[in-house]
Amino acid sequence: MVRAILLLSVLLGLAWWLHGEQERGRFRRLDEGFLDFLLANARQEMKPDAAKLSDVVLVQIREEDKGEYAAWPPLPIDYQMIVKNLASYEPAVLVIADPLLWPEPKPEFIDSLAQALLPIPRVILAASIRSDGATDDASIKVLRERIPLMSRRNDSGSLLPEARRVEAMPEPALARQSDIGIITHGSANVAVRSNDSLMPSLELQALANAGQVPFERIRVTTGPGAGVHFSDAWFVPTQHNGTWARTDVSLTKVNALDLMVPEVTGTDADLAKVLGKGKTIILGMACDDQGATSKASQCAATAASALALPRVNVLSSTGQFIAWGIAGCLGLLLLLGPKHKAITRALLILFLALTASYLAFQALQVWCPPAIPSALILASGLLVRLFGRRPKDEPTTTCE
Repeated sequence: MVRAILLLSVLLGLAWWLHGEQERGRFRRLDEGFLDFLLANARQEMKPDAAKLSDVVLVQIREEDKGEYAAWPPLPIDYQMIVKNLASYEPAVLVIADPLLWPEPKPEFIDSLAQALLPIPRVILAASIRSDGATDDASIKVLRERIPLMSRRNDSGSLLPEARRVEAMPEPALARQSDIGIITHGSANVAVRSNDSLMPSLELQALANAGQVPFERIRVTTGPGAGVHFSDAWFVPTQHNGTWARTDVSLTKVNALDLMVPEVTGTDADLAKVLGKGKTIILGMACDDQGATSKASQCAATAASALALPRVNVLSSTGQFIAWGIAGCLGLLLLLGPKHKAITRALLILFLALTASYLAFQALQVWCPPAIPSALILASGLLVRLFGRRPKDEPTTTCE
């Protein structure tokens, strides 16, 4: 009884100290590593919910309609009319997938377009970069000052391309009130490297804004089990080299021309059914210069499938306290056996506990950070090994 009380007292003090260390982020890597292991074995089962795909709408500027625009490619006045009518449907996020930069002499209505963007809560504009050829440090420095930088990743980031120079930045009048996402030629990277940080892609910016997840809680992983962790509850699988996985989903599409003159085309009622309040809107060209799938289409497909993925549930604070209590009780059970096998029994209990956690995740998509329960079990084994009871001496027999 005395040993049990002493062991319980030590475990309570250790749990309190470990909880404080966890609050300071000391066990983040261990917990994240366990979560990566769980997700690596469940990623094939993570399929988007078809009912949620309509939360993302692709608004296409089609080349076959170019005669209806003021010029081709469209001018600021065209974008202003589209955005102004789009804002009336109260989207939560607007992503413009083509860099809004016009050559000198600058056309009119750039400032008017900036004003039209103000009613939309979150606006993301594209900046085009190159990851090959000569490096232009000056342009990259300007971009770094206008874009959120990420440092949470599980490796050196060598699989991600490096930003070498900026090809096109949004007009300053537009960029001042908007977030910026990176687009690169010929690839769909989650992010690009810049010094010791990562700069988010257009898709990553769209998902962070749509999910309202701050960038300090986003973690990018490459290699086996690659993906993007939006906090501990939302995981989006990617290719091993850090590119977005190709998705084949049914997108909700709208012709941008219908947003310019809905009262003439009679499409206002139809648009109201599609462009409901709180949607994520991707606006851009229907095809690129070579007639291939545009960046807007790629971004919309990635965002739609990612937002429709099931969420991972981390055990609540109360549940974690219960898990710690169970770990402490398992540690007390070690007192029932001899001290010389305490470490072996502790390791066996730990293995069974982690296996149970794995099975619970597979069945319910619920996980518990394992650092503190594991530490309590191992500490119990060590303490019992040092101060547990000795095995009773076997009676000796003598031969006459």
